[in-house]
Amino acid sequence: MPKFPSKEWAEKFCEELNKSETYRNSARGWTWPILFKVKDLPEELRLEFANKSPGFLVDLNNGTCRGVKWYEDASEADAPFILVASFNDWLDVIRGKVNPVTAIVRGKLALEKGSVAKIMRFPVAALEMVKAAQRVGLE
Repeated sequence: MPKFPSKEWAEKFCEELNKSETYRNSARGWTWPILFKVKDLPEELRLEFANKSPGFLVDLNNGTCRGVKWYEDASEADAPFILVASFNDWLDVIRGKVNPVTAIVRGKLALEKGSVAKIMRFPVAALEMVKAAQRVGLE
């Protein structure tokens, strides 16, 4: 099982999205990449990433994941949609403890860039993304 966050985890996440017929159907009309940034890493990961904020860009288009780009430091990376959360908040979303749309509304996931209105039009796709992340798992 790949470690979160890592390039291997992001690649597996993309593969899992592409396996989901529900995601494919519910994400039709979504044509923007999303950059997922991780902040407030635990001590062992802060050392591994030299106190930087890792992240990955997921190239999403009409229900398919066309690939990912990994960043050891995503602080300067850009995308049409950027979601930022602490390591622990990402774990809560991945574990299904909090709905991703609710997490955005409550500020647990910060929408650094992009339109909340567009995200709100794809709630089923957002939940399917969490299910794909759960299938990848957490080390």
